Amino acid sequence: MDVPRSSKKIDRNEARISVNLVALKQQAAELHKDIAKKVDQQNVFSLHIRQTKVVRLSYLEAYLKGQIDWDAHVLECMNFFDHCMRQFPSEKWVTIKRNFYDPSFPVGGLAGDLIVNQGIYLAPRLSESISRGGTGLAINVDRCQTAFWPVDSLDSLALRLLNSQKDDWGGWDENKLMARLKPQEVWHNNQKRFFPSEPFMFLRRLAKLKFVVNHRGKIGEPKIYTIKKLMFDPKYGTKGANAFEVKFDKKMPDGTIKETSVFDHYRERWNIRLRWAYLPLIESARGGMFPMELCNTVDHQRYNYKLNAQQTSDMIKQAATKPPKRRADIMEGVTQLKWAEDPCLKEFGIKVNSSMVITNARLLRNPEVTFGNQKINPGVTGRWDLRGKKFLEPNARAITSWSFICCGDACHQNELENFARQFSNTYRNHGGNVAKPALARTLSFGDGDYSKICEKAYTDTGDYFKETPQIIFFVLATKNQLVYERIKRSMDCRFNVVSQCLWGAHVKKAQPQYMSNVAMKVNSKLGGVTCKVPGPTAASPPFWTRPTMIIGVDVSHGASGSQAPSMAALTMSMDKHGTRYAAACETNGFRKEIVQDWAMDSMLPKLLAHWRKINGVPPAHVYYIRDGVSEGQFHHVLEEEVKHMKSCFTKVKIPIPKFTVIIATKRHHVRFFPRPNDNATGDRNGNPLPGTLVERDVTHPKHYDFYLCSHVAIQGTARPVHYQVIRDDAGIKPNDLQRMIYHQCYQYCRSTTPVSLHPAVYYSHLASNRARSHESSVAPEQKIMAFGKAGFPLVKGHSELDYTDYEGPYEKSPPLTPMHGKTVDLAVVQFMNTTMWYV
Repeated sequence: MDVPRSSKKIDRNEARISVNLVALKQQAAELHKDIAKKVDQQNVFSLHIRQTKVVRLSYLEAYLKGQIDWDAHVLECMNFFDHCMRQFPSEKWVTIKRNFYDPSFPVGGLAGDLIVNQGIYLAPRLSESISRGGTGLAINVDRCQTAFWPVDSLDSLALRLLNSQKDDWGGWDENKLMARLKPQEVWHNNQKRFFPSEPFMFLRRLAKLKFVVNHRGKIGEPKIYTIKKLMFDPKYGTKGANAFEVKFDKKMPDGTIKETSVFDHYRERWNIRLRWAYLPLIESARGGMFPMELCNTVDHQRYNYKLNAQQTSDMIKQAATKPPKRRADIMEGVTQLKWAEDPCLKEFGIKVNSSMVITNARLLRNPEVTFGNQKINPGVTGRWDLRGKKFLEPNARAITSWSFICCGDACHQNELENFARQFSNTYRNHGGNVAKPALARTLSFGDGDYSKICEKAYTDTGDYFKETPQIIFFVLATKNQLVYERIKRSMDCRFNVVSQCLWGAHVKKAQPQYMSNVAMKVNSKLGGVTCKVPGPTAASPPFWTRPTMIIGVDVSHGASGSQAPSMAALTMSMDKHGTRYAAACETNGFRKEIVQDWAMDSMLPKLLAHWRKINGVPPAHVYYIRDGVSEGQFHHVLEEEVKHMKSCFTKVKIPIPKFTVIIATKRHHVRFFPRPNDNATGDRNGNPLPGTLVERDVTHPKHYDFYLCSHVAIQGTARPVHYQVIRDDAGIKPNDLQRMIYHQCYQYCRSTTPVSLHPAVYYSHLASNRARSHESSVAPEQKIMAFGKAGFPLVKGHSELDYTDYEGPYEKSPPLTPMHGKTVDLAVVQFMNTTMWYV
């Protein structure tokens, strides 16, 4: 709860106010009789206001002048400005954290009939130091988009939500919906048990949604209810908790008690015959039971769950605006904020300059990129193509056992064979070492589920070539995330074989550019290198002269309301150029942002041992690049993560190197707009050129930080990455550090452009997402444990479990399935775990 602020001192530090509602009783009675009844219960209310704190802005001024360090007093000053800026807009708009949404603003739509509203992001920031002529304070304003629930009846909303979620659910109508939401009967340990169906479990995300009822007698009383859950009880069997089955004791007019079903109650009391009575009932937070068709959602409720693929695509189209449009939207938002008219700002004498800050950015010189047969200079365009280029290093071992497997009807056999043949030629043209043509085979779904298909693909490929498969391609009919994860889990964890999934539509077209893009990924998975940034001489590395290691770490979390554990991913450079990265992943508890000690022990030591083995010497310097954490967690990164990293070095008997710790943040609202029509600072879309560096004006007055725009924005407005150096034991010069980060963005293994984020962190994102398929699985009957939890992750049953009974060092998050399966060849296991299997 926000604490009220006042610009004036309260006499005796306290004010007492009494409000007598007797005088309002008559007026209340005229408005509504129920309000009058409430007034009778208590007529006089007392309100006490006490002064608890004095915010002294002199502390902030002293901090900006470098006279004191950051402390609680400075934080209070920033909180004061934050509350002051947000008070006025929060009184007239919908507020979600630091975003404000005007209910009347035009909206767009997403799949499933979700709606999108464009809002205004607002936050005060510390910026240019007073010692350099600035005020030390700035306001970050940006445009933001958020998905909201539509206003509709819950039965229609549930149907459209399910229609948009899976292809198999796309053609359902209300009758099919009623049938699919019924419980499932499962025999377990010779006992009949009933479990919620998958669509029913998915609709758990309706929990906490607010609604009003619209049947007769309630129209004039817009009472708002909150969904607790969709009703489920095994006692109702396969029929489910619907309006016919759920009964309650109803008091009749003559005073008797009669057991009545919900269906009969609405027919007798309201003369309503429910159309979809077999749908599960809604239970409100106060225990009420309502049919879905009589409930209407309330407007302006945020959709808190992860968007599916189609919804994400729709959201990108809504949010990706060109820089001129983005800038105009931001200035329109500034106009709507009306700072000159803000009564709170006026009361405290705060004035705001509504013009954007103008800063002098620097343009870092782009590097050259070396391939196996030539060197290119992308210039300021930041783009190149692979035509006529050979990979810097091909796959370490010639491909002698591999296959292309078509799953079902993803493509025809002749199309599969044509793609396999052309891909082989494409890979060879890029320098790939292919010794034998691939096996091309179609497996029907009659062979079993995807786990069985993977097993048969592995067996058939091995039998055909008489040796262990090196890589298997799977051609899929759709981009279904569940199918993808099932294949990756089997191939990574059961068979320890590199795999590549292809979309059938692309296989049918067999376009050269697509095959070249796939070849980059395949080459990296098989131990090769796409390209590198050359050093000053052919023999010298471009970035450092001493043994140096780069470590990237990312911690991702399950979708809102999900019971999926947090996932920690660690990537480590394996060569002196920083082109190859091995990865390790582990669960990290639940909603834990800081990497836990046991997770670090599971990931780091084995990669350290491998690094020393292939490099022959211990590292003298480590760049630790951490995915964005909040400023309040910087201390935890240093005192917990880095400290435990050093202990891991000691455990494997490697001398502790010097650490340079960098926080890389991409989720922020700072944008840069070059001068209009200035080709020297911006591209043709109006975005900053790759290599644009901003290190003053909008940066922190005391921290070592900078913004770097290293990529070419394909669509929309480019978002720079905010790098903050929180420790530098090696004393690296800022120019050298900035150049190293920017140049290494050109070495990303599966792109023909520089990427926006340092590859070490980018790879850790990929590894974290891939490791989701390695999570421990559960038996179908265990899904009942998930009922009652808020939200529901669609793809896996194990993410739905309540792990409160789990005992072990993982703080109730079970470890990932290891990537070795039944393989006994340690060389194969080591290769799979140290190559770039996750790209």
